[in-house]
Amino acid sequence: MNRSEKIHEIVAELSDVNLQRKLWLNENNDTGLISSYTELMCTLFDDLGFDEFLVNSAKLEDLSDSTIRELVIMRDMLNDYKAEETDREIIEDPKWRKIVFQAKQVLKVWKRNDNDCAS
Repeated sequence: MNRSEKIHEIVAELSDVNLQRKLWLNENNDTGLISSYTELMCTLFDDLGFDEFLVNSAKLEDLSDSTIRELVIMRDMLNDYKAEETDREIIEDPKWRKIVFQAKQVLKVWKRNDNDCAS
């Protein structure tokens, strides 16, 4: 799995509150996986070098300009977000829900552009 595919996987988790409840709070977790807000942010920004990816690598990995724009908006929202104390509080935070919505927007544009490339 290349870096853009790993980032796509992280964005998918960011976009899905139900998945966050499963992975972060272990509610009805039938995935065999665990995660947390902190783990997600560390993986995205530290392990995957999200900032560097957006500046230098995204275009090289054939992400469209519109996908990169939406990712930059999401990145800025994540950087501005002041995390609550617990994962449950984060999931319930209206400001977090805006980030979840933006992650959904990223996935829509990313999918649409993938479909355009496949045609």
